[in-house]
Amino acid sequence: MHLLTIFWTLICATVIIGYPIYLINKSNSALKDHEESRGKNTPNTVELLSFDIREQLPNWSFTIDVPQITEEVLNKNPILFYLESDDSCLKLPLSNNSIGYTAKVYKNVGKVYVTFKSIKDGVTNFYVPTWHLKKLKILIIRSNDTRLNGNWENKVNKSVVHNSLAKAGININDYEDILGYFSNIASIDFKGHFVAKMPLKKKCFPKTTKYPEHQELYHTA
Repeated sequence: MHLLTIFWTLICATVIIGYPIYLINKSNSALKDHEESRGKNTPNTVELLSFDIREQLPNWSFTIDVPQITEEVLNKNPILFYLESDDSCLKLPLSNNSIGYTAKVYKNVGKVYVTFKSIKDGVTNFYVPTWHLKKLKILIIRSNDTRLNGNWENKVNKSVVHNSLAKAGININDYEDILGYFSNIASIDFKGHFVAKMPLKKKCFPKTTKYPEHQELYHTA
């Protein structure tokens, strides 16, 4: 009789402890299924922006305002950059051996900054001529589809999009190849073509004249 009481007590304790755990696991599973379903229903969209950069050349750098690059986009969405020349689109960052320069791109909230350095030492500023480059094209990938941007929940670094495209046999350096691939599995949202104006230089104002501490002021009519 004593053993039966102990056995029954253990069963009750197991039910009391285990049932809440079961409910929690079931709730988490349902939430995960809901998030996965919502992710699958998210439309695949690639935002395309084009900027005419010739007004900022010749120069060793240029800056563009891109309000579409928000803090959320920086943290969650892959962004690809291509410089358009006379005969091709060059993916950034790049090394152009024929002209003799390297180019790197830096992005921040609402801003894109591109610099050019001599390929000889990687330090000396290289002034790109106006005739060489025309546009900067930006692709913002807004999708949860692993064919577009990989598995971002398990991402190690943001090069996962490069790996995903390589597995699909897509040359990421070929702008037309990339755009053709994206257009088959996503809607291309063309945001427009803009002219990147040369930033206005800050005006230098003369320093305010400092008067002696006890200078007498005269009122004139």
